[in-house]
Amino acid sequence: MQRAALALLSVFVLQACDSESKTKSTSAAATPTVAPSAAKAAVLAAYTIKGIEFAYFRIPAGLSREQLISAAQALHEQQPKAQLVLVDDDTKLKEYVTYVKAISGQGELNEPMPQEWADKHIVANVQLYMSGKFMLCESNGSKEIAELK
Repeated sequence: MQRAALALLSVFVLQACDSESKTKSTSAAATPTVAPSAAKAAVLAAYTIKGIEFAYFRIPAGLSREQLISAAQALHEQQPKAQLVLVDDDTKLKEYVTYVKAISGQGELNEPMPQEWADKHIVANVQLYMSGKFMLCESNGSKEIAELK
């Protein structure tokens, strides 16, 4: 399960799935960012793949490690079952989500992943490990930052 979650979040090989999905998008200009103390933040996009929930949030750029952990914890409390992707810019988020869903079997793969955007603007992700722990990891990878409660 941990490997599958990592593969899903890292946008590597995803298996086709037939879950229902939903996507919510907002424009970059109207997108609220999540303060490190994050009260109730707006979900930029959300969907389910093979029973695994994903939610995307915009956070401010340049947060310290402690601020990032605090923001991630607050968002995890808001979406306790979801794996999270935290971005500091959402200009290419729609294209990224479309790509991720398409390679998982939920849509057509018409455009490549916006790799440059993903590398630059996916700040962190929260993965559900097989042990049941939620772990905050750097960028779109698996280098651990902190366990979330």
